[in-house]
Amino acid sequence: MATTTDGATTGSVPSEMRHLLRVNLSERTVETEEVPETYRNAFVSGKGLGAAMLLDELPPGTDPLSPENPLFFMFGPLTGHAPGTSRYGVVTKSPLTGAFVDSYSGGHFPSMFRFAMPSYLGVVFEGSADEPVLLRVDDGEVSIEDADHLWGSHDARETAREFADRDTKVAAIGPAGENEVKFATISSDEASHHAGRGGVGAVMGSKNLKAVVASGTKPDDGALQDLRIDHMRRLGNDAEVEWAREGGTQLIVDWTQEVGALPSHNWTEGTIDDVETLNIDAFEPGHRRPDSCYNCPVACGHVTDFAGTDVDGAFPDASVAWGPEYETIGMMGANTDVTDVTGVTELADRADRLGMDTITLGNVISWLMEASERGLVDFDIEFGDAETAARVVEQVAHREGIGDALAEGTVGAAERLCPDAPEAREAAVEVKGMELPAYDPRASLSMALAYATSDRGGCHQRAFPIGSDALGGERDPFDTEGHAAAVVDEQNEGALSFSMVACDFTAYDYERVAEWLQRFGYDLTVDDLETVGERAWTMTRLFNLREGFGRDDDSLPERLTRPLESGGPADGNRVTEAEFETMLEEYYDIRGWTEAGVPEAATIERLDLESFVPEEVEIGA
Repeated sequence: MATTTDGATTGSVPSEMRHLLRVNLSERTVETEEVPETYRNAFVSGKGLGAAMLLDELPPGTDPLSPENPLFFMFGPLTGHAPGTSRYGVVTKSPLTGAFVDSYSGGHFPSMFRFAMPSYLGVVFEGSADEPVLLRVDDGEVSIEDADHLWGSHDARETAREFADRDTKVAAIGPAGENEVKFATISSDEASHHAGRGGVGAVMGSKNLKAVVASGTKPDDGALQDLRIDHMRRLGNDAEVEWAREGGTQLIVDWTQEVGALPSHNWTEGTIDDVETLNIDAFEPGHRRPDSCYNCPVACGHVTDFAGTDVDGAFPDASVAWGPEYETIGMMGANTDVTDVTGVTELADRADRLGMDTITLGNVISWLMEASERGLVDFDIEFGDAETAARVVEQVAHREGIGDALAEGTVGAAERLCPDAPEAREAAVEVKGMELPAYDPRASLSMALAYATSDRGGCHQRAFPIGSDALGGERDPFDTEGHAAAVVDEQNEGALSFSMVACDFTAYDYERVAEWLQRFGYDLTVDDLETVGERAWTMTRLFNLREGFGRDDDSLPERLTRPLESGGPADGNRVTEAEFETMLEEYYDIRGWTEAGVPEAATIERLDLESFVPEEVEIGA
């Protein structure tokens, strides 16, 4: 037992996390292997370690839905022990994009897995079971069990409820994952949290893996109590996360509306006519309580239920276990012109239970609305039609009717349904095949660069520079100056956070990360950690280069080069080729990449990545 300076007995620091569980679903075998210490210090866990293993184990050009594509569940060294780290990441090759994807989820499942398997940094699922199965971990015991009784009959929430109690939590796929919808999610905590982007749920479905069920006992980790109390106090009082405590992401609706960055009418406008019908105040009558992940005082989530309220709408009894969050409100609401809070809540709940990413799904629905309006598809749906949109959600999850084409994402839908209509392809707003989230970059040029250079495709979580220009006032959002440096810094810091598998909202800067990791036996300084983040980002670049991505893919959808109708400060804006190229060239230069977007030899050497360069990638001089 450890002892504090005042003599109080506080327990012990958990044993070092250094193991990986390897589950071969084809053979139904489970093995344990050790992660080398050099890998732990070089990548920590999560994004960096997952990228290194994926690059090492996946043959080039592998079909993402084939048994050969591994699926990694990655946990951080602090998972279950530190506030804001009850998270896990899913790393694989994306069936939506063909690129690297890492997708993260919170709640209680990650901590319960850590309690069940205290020394494990991750699980890798290989092959494919011949019949539906689930993986059960129970205080160190691991088993592969039949799941025939769940497949085809249980959505993600129903699956969780088959097992979940105080000491058991579940991560599962719904019908969308079973049917290999290209943007299916992995849902946990009764479908209130989701590893949401890039189709990780489809990869899980391709392996006939329905769920991971974790039961564990919280360890004695009292020697961490001083750090935990300090960070809990900071999160409960720090102005840096005040917005998350006071309302969470629903607050962002008013912010993006004010600067003209709230996408509507399928990315043709940047505001909605009456924001009061869709902002946090509009959801207040249905707000039942805040909700939080395990051991987190921020409680940024919302439990919503409109039953018994006097709110008029298409679905007066709509409810959702968590949210709706801003991205769902923006893409399933504003961008489809569904400005009815009960409609957005119902669409969110169906997507959650069925297991689909609401960002891509919202884009798919708005694309369909525009295609219908233009007479490009034989399907009757208008902008703002929540009832028909709800039916489309069901069709997509089950690949029924038009839903089979829509399950491929907007690019796949345009190619299948309108192969001879270029305007249909132009209406698909994506980067590298992944649909954009709810921040129109015509109101913030920095977001154009962030989207274009994101390793997993259109994404605001790899860098969020709009927060420091249009929403923060630190740079001119309509100029190019300073944006490249901001994007690089945020991508590197985010890559470290994702390698830690820590929440974006819980203020883990380099100094705090170093302090925590040193308690767990990592020999890493602040300078080392800055390199860890850059190294992880460069690893994903090497993977994508090997898979055929390059400078031409660091680009923007055509629609964003056209003037925006916003009625706000961004009205008439567009992203010109000259502006974009100026930022991209500066970005490559800061990163130490060639004009073709390939890391230079000096960069590879500085990051100690020589042994990871694929033979298919020719490093720049």
